[in-house]
Amino acid sequence: METGSLKMGPDAVAPVAKAPSVNRRGVVPPFGTTGEAAAYEFSRGYRVGAGDRLTIRVMGQPELTGIFVVDPSGNLSMPLIGSFRIAGLTPQEVEALITRKLKNGYLRNPSVSVQPAALRPFYILGEVRQAGNYPYQPGMTVQNAIAIARGYSDRADHGDVLLTRRTAKGTNTYKVPVTTQIYPGDIIYVRERWF
Repeated sequence: METGSLKMGPDAVAPVAKAPSVNRRGVVPPFGTTGEAAAYEFSRGYRVGAGDRLTIRVMGQPELTGIFVVDPSGNLSMPLIGSFRIAGLTPQEVEALITRKLKNGYLRNPSVSVQPAALRPFYILGEVRQAGNYPYQPGMTVQNAIAIARGYSDRADHGDVLLTRRTAKGTNTYKVPVTTQIYPGDIIYVRERWF
């Protein structure tokens, strides 16, 4: 899989990988360094999304330091610099963007730090013992999620699951193996077996 290449301007959104292809069995290959999940790969930098809580520190500026929530449209609002889009950016890209905005007539040499304070939860539905939303941990797979939801129900299909992921390009649902890595905000649906 290759990702689209875009020139990054000060307010640009990072490129999103192209949708993964489906193999002969109709199963999307495990996400990782290819496919749509590459846009969220922690090794390449966590991508900020709506609902994330970010700890932002601007050295020597207590009024610009605190925990800020990314709104449903993917924007962040801060004193002095107002509201701006950050969905799809890594924390390092958000730091650079805030630094540029603060340098533009507000601070001479701002020192900015951005870290995720709370990541979006993941959701698991269907044939598990305890469906619901759970805190996300980096590196989780569908198997981990099923274990956190107290395992399969008696009627669960132990094969591939449905995974719904929202990205900058929209929301898509894929049939994936349980070894697939999940990301904040993912919705996992464990299907019922028919025999």
